[in-house]
Amino acid sequence: MKKFRILMGATALAMAAVAIVACSKEKTAQNETTTEQQPKNPNDYTLAEMAEAISWEDGKAFFENQPVKDYTAVCEMMLNDCEFAEKDSSSPNYIFGWHWATPAADCISQYKGFCFGIKQEANSSQSNARGCFVDGKLVIVPTTEENGFTDDGYLAIGAAIEIQNDSIVIQEGVYTAYYDEDEGRYVAVAVDYSIRK
Repeated sequence: MKKFRILMGATALAMAAVAIVACSKEKTAQNETTTEQQPKNPNDYTLAEMAEAISWEDGKAFFENQPVKDYTAVCEMMLNDCEFAEKDSSSPNYIFGWHWATPAADCISQYKGFCFGIKQEANSSQSNARGCFVDGKLVIVPTTEENGFTDDGYLAIGAAIEIQNDSIVIQEGVYTAYYDEDEGRYVAVAVDYSIRK
């Protein structure tokens, strides 16, 4: 009888352990499912995640064929220039659309990037960036928290963008943004441009 009680107790313990493990696995599976179903915030995309998430129609091929252009030295030179404050006050103001641009010139708001630009009059309160021409590049400095940079510091421009009220065309490409150690964030990016004829 004593052996029977010990055997029954051991069986009950084993069944309890199996139930606990099964319940734990079920909760883990529920948590994973919940996490996967949550939509990704565009601000959280790295360049690789954005390239993976975007459709072929919207530009997946662009990312496969586009080398990354790193002009951060130009940004650093401009931002560390002692005369930058004086140059900055005379720099053009812009309104930029910080979204991904398709070759059809549509803005897709769920992805970061750059899809349109409008040059503003001096001292415009509507502008969200300043531009400065340095060493054959346009250095863009966002003046608001919103910018087109991916979480890992890239600006993707899927098609050439003609700036309204200006003669410049910003060239397509993937550009590395400049990270300011003191501010702890990406603060500027230098891009290629041409003059519209």
